[in-house]
Amino acid sequence: MLEKSIGQSAAILNSDFIAIAIIKDRHIVWANAAMHRIFAYEPDELIGQATRNLFLDQDSYEAFGREAYAAIAEGSTYTGIIPQKRKDGSTGWYEFNISSFGDCSDVAVGAIVDRTASYQGLQKLEVSESRYRSVVEDQTEVISRFLPDGTFLFVNDVFCRVFGKVADELIGHRWHPAAHPDDIPMIEARLSEMSPDHPVVTIENRVYVAGGELRWMQFINRGFYDIGGILKEIQSVGRDIAAQHEALTKLQASEERYRTLVEATSVVTWFCPANGLQVAPQPAWMAFTGQTAEEMLGAGWAKVVHPDDVEAAAALWKSAVERGEPFLNVHRIRRHDGVWRWMNVRAVPVRDRQGRILEWMGMGQDVTEQKQAEMALAESEEQLEMALAASGLVLWDWHIPERKVTTGNRWFELLGYNKEELGDNEDDWMDLVNPKDLEHFKQKISAHLQGETVSFESEHRLRHKDGHWVSVEARGRVTLRDRQNNPLRMVGTILDISQRKRLNEEGVDLLKRIESLIRESSSPLTSKAENVKAAESLTKRQRQILGMIATGMTSAEIGRQLHLATPTVISHRRNLMANLGLHSTAEVTRFAIDHGLITTK
Repeated sequence: MLEKSIGQSAAILNSDFIAIAIIKDRHIVWANAAMHRIFAYEPDELIGQATRNLFLDQDSYEAFGREAYAAIAEGSTYTGIIPQKRKDGSTGWYEFNISSFGDCSDVAVGAIVDRTASYQGLQKLEVSESRYRSVVEDQTEVISRFLPDGTFLFVNDVFCRVFGKVADELIGHRWHPAAHPDDIPMIEARLSEMSPDHPVVTIENRVYVAGGELRWMQFINRGFYDIGGILKEIQSVGRDIAAQHEALTKLQASEERYRTLVEATSVVTWFCPANGLQVAPQPAWMAFTGQTAEEMLGAGWAKVVHPDDVEAAAALWKSAVERGEPFLNVHRIRRHDGVWRWMNVRAVPVRDRQGRILEWMGMGQDVTEQKQAEMALAESEEQLEMALAASGLVLWDWHIPERKVTTGNRWFELLGYNKEELGDNEDDWMDLVNPKDLEHFKQKISAHLQGETVSFESEHRLRHKDGHWVSVEARGRVTLRDRQNNPLRMVGTILDISQRKRLNEEGVDLLKRIESLIRESSSPLTSKAENVKAAESLTKRQRQILGMIATGMTSAEIGRQLHLATPTVISHRRNLMANLGLHSTAEVTRFAIDHGLITTK
């Protein structure tokens, strides 16, 4: 039965806009994609989990259960904002609206809205707005109905409590709350504006409530007329606005009060018909942008989108409406004060059971600070990458508990892989280390992770994609540890030292060859006669070139001096060394000195 009910409702419940979960026996039996997303779980990962797993502690879990299930048992809806634990262990604040699921009395359905950002913002305003919140949270409405001459036909309990009266004192009698004398002319003038064509008049004025306290109240007065246009009776709904009036004395209209709420929560909501064009005023949008109802109708919303963003946003919205697919975009919208704000805008189609789109439900969330932080981070990372590139260094970042390694783009240039081929798995990166260097590498890194060394330093070889080994110098340091001093994160750099190593090796080889020449020169020359004969057989040009080589001139320099092409000199040089059995510049130098081709000082 439950599965059938869920299946029938899935098209409505499985919205990407509002998180919805179905609970039975305090376990989640179904949750839509939005529910998984705001709690940072993979799709369907919440299914079957106990609701206790989402609570910070046992006390909050039990307190929530008592309140929520008591409300459901009474047939009402439980509403509250509760701190919850995401999958990664972080805490979020969520607004819950929980009621019974259709005819299944033992099953509850919850609609959940992520209020973390707005809650954190409201916390900062808590001190200055404590009085305002207390009024908003505890506010009650006074309701009365009376004849044009003021005779009461009905008063509710709240009305009686506020003004210190009982119903019997009021029903059938004429009585009015005592208004402040300075407000009476304004009240009379506003009431005189009421007519069949203008039956509703809203008045804000000061009244003396029970105990003689003077309070600000707002009264919404609606007149009821007969077919002849004669006023028959008036209904008045009043509420205490003392705190709002004190905090918003400069605001003249309800739209401006709405703007304050929108800006505090950084969320703008709106609805529009299936064709995607506005046909009715949207108070939240108007409050945020400052547009009038006439300005926003149709596709007027585009007029307050940043010129650089409007073309792409309009095209995405048109495509979403035509395809009947959710709309998601981040673009800038001009706030009522002229400031451009980055907004994360989402809209989803609301469908009937036949799949037809009834309307679009949209929400825009102000993410300016987040966007600015992202852009600043991107700029910082770009500057860092440029600095690293200039120095030849490559950045790496090791998230130790997760066994993940992230790197700068130059990593892949250094080793010839792309990001998909190399990935971020720790084991894949360790496999790149030359087996002959691996043990020494592990000892070095283990010593630093255990706190035995101030920093990590290692010279080792890494495997290039084409198979050759790249010699590198690695440096790094643990940047984050937990309370038990276990390493959590390590950041460092890699420097390609292949050329430096090669030069060092060539230098050592050169020294060895020089030593060999010295030993050879100090030993008896068994083939001296042959060398003399070979030297005497050289032509004048060959002797000249051989002498120039011995003085350290390059082939290009010799060519310029003798007016010969460089390839010609190279050919002479190669043939001379082959014919004379010489294998290096050092041997050529020794031969030239021995046979008087150059002179030594």
